[in-house]
Amino acid sequence: MDDVIMIGPIRFNPRQLEVSRDGKTVRLTPMEGWLLRFLIDHVNTVCSDNQIGSELWGVSDGGETGFIKAYIHHLRYKIEPDPMHPVYILRVPGEGYKLVIPESER
Repeated sequence: MDDVIMIGPIRFNPRQLEVSRDGKTVRLTPMEGWLLRFLIDHVNTVCSDNQIGSELWGVSDGGETGFIKAYIHHLRYKIEPDPMHPVYILRVPGEGYKLVIPESER
């Protein structure tokens, strides 16, 4: 996790736990960094709450969905142009979350 990762307009430095978009850089918590890295590794793929919970906490019983929702919320406020109308981290109802890069930003 020591190389800078570029995905569309998002620049993620996992070593420094920093993410940049449009020249704005913000720090991430370790958990936010792990979650963002997981989503980057599965870009354009829906990741279920169970998959995310298993990767981040080693559990997949669905009990961590509130934590996942909270971390997604925090990540959106750090990378989305408008966190209330996300374009990068999307919820797929009944399935999970996915990181997408709009065609115009690839």
